[in-house]
Amino acid sequence: FTNTNSGCCGVGRNNGQITCLPMQTPCDNRREYLFWDAFHPTEAGNVVVAQRAYNAQSPSDAYPTDIRRLAQM
Repeated sequence: FTNTNSGCCGVGRNNGQITCLPMQTPCDNRREYLFWDAFHPTEAGNVVVAQRAYNAQSPSDAYPTDIRRLAQM
Protein backbone atom coordinates (compact mmCIF):
# COMPACT_ATOMS: atom_id res chain seq x y z
CA PHE A 1 0.00 0.00 0.00
CA THR A 2 1.25 3.44 -0.83
CA ASN A 3 -1.45 5.18 1.21
CA THR A 4 -2.23 3.96 4.72
CA ASN A 5 -3.35 7.14 6.44
CA SER A 6 -6.30 8.43 4.39
CA GLY A 7 -9.42 7.05 2.78
CA CYS A 8 -9.97 6.37 -0.88
CA CYS A 9 -13.45 7.86 -0.71
CA GLY A 10 -14.60 10.23 1.98
CA VAL A 11 -14.87 13.82 3.08
CA GLY A 12 -12.86 15.92 5.51
CA ARG A 13 -9.44 15.47 7.02
CA ASN A 14 -7.67 12.54 5.35
CA ASN A 15 -10.95 11.66 3.59
CA GLY A 16 -11.97 10.09 6.86
CA GLN A 17 -14.27 12.38 8.80
CA ILE A 18 -17.38 11.51 6.77
CA THR A 19 -17.76 8.29 4.81
CA CYS A 20 -18.12 8.15 1.04
CA LEU A 21 -21.27 10.00 0.00
CA PRO A 22 -23.61 9.12 -2.89
CA MET A 23 -22.37 10.44 -6.23
CA GLN A 24 -18.87 11.02 -4.82
CA THR A 25 -16.01 9.85 -7.03
CA PRO A 26 -13.59 7.45 -5.29
CA CYS A 27 -9.88 7.40 -6.00
CA ASP A 28 -8.67 5.76 -9.22
CA ASN A 29 -5.92 3.66 -7.62
CA ARG A 30 -7.95 1.71 -5.04
CA ARG A 31 -5.39 -1.10 -4.74
CA GLU A 32 -2.89 1.38 -3.29
CA TYR A 33 -5.18 2.42 -0.41
CA LEU A 34 -5.57 0.49 2.82
CA PHE A 35 -8.80 2.28 3.79
CA TRP A 36 -11.92 2.86 1.71
CA ASP A 37 -13.38 5.41 4.12
CA ALA A 38 -13.14 6.25 7.81
CA PHE A 39 -14.23 2.78 8.92
CA HIS A 40 -13.75 0.20 6.19
CA PRO A 41 -10.67 -1.35 4.58
CA THR A 42 -10.49 -1.52 0.80
CA GLU A 43 -10.85 -4.82 -1.02
CA ALA A 44 -7.04 -5.00 -1.16
CA GLY A 45 -6.90 -4.49 2.62
CA ASN A 46 -9.47 -7.23 3.18
CA VAL A 47 -7.44 -9.62 1.03
CA VAL A 48 -4.43 -9.17 3.33
CA VAL A 49 -6.57 -9.76 6.44
CA ALA A 50 -8.18 -12.87 4.91
CA GLN A 51 -4.86 -14.36 3.79
CA ARG A 52 -3.30 -13.92 7.22
CA ALA A 53 -6.38 -15.29 9.00
CA TYR A 54 -6.24 -18.36 6.76
CA ASN A 55 -2.49 -18.88 6.96
CA ALA A 56 -1.11 -16.94 9.93
CA GLN A 57 2.39 -15.54 9.66
CA SER A 58 2.58 -14.82 13.39
CA PRO A 59 0.55 -15.81 16.49
CA SER A 60 -1.03 -12.35 16.59
CA ASP A 61 -2.62 -12.94 13.16
CA ALA A 62 -4.94 -15.73 14.34
CA TYR A 63 -4.90 -17.15 17.84
CA PRO A 64 -4.90 -19.92 18.97
CA THR A 65 -4.87 -21.29 15.42
CA ASP A 66 -5.48 -20.15 11.87
CA ILE A 67 -8.23 -21.31 9.51
CA ARG A 68 -5.94 -23.61 7.51
CA ARG A 69 -5.03 -25.61 10.62
CA LEU A 70 -8.67 -25.71 11.75
CA ALA A 71 -9.65 -27.19 8.39
CA GLN A 72 -7.01 -29.91 8.80
CA MET A 73 -8.41 -31.05 12.17
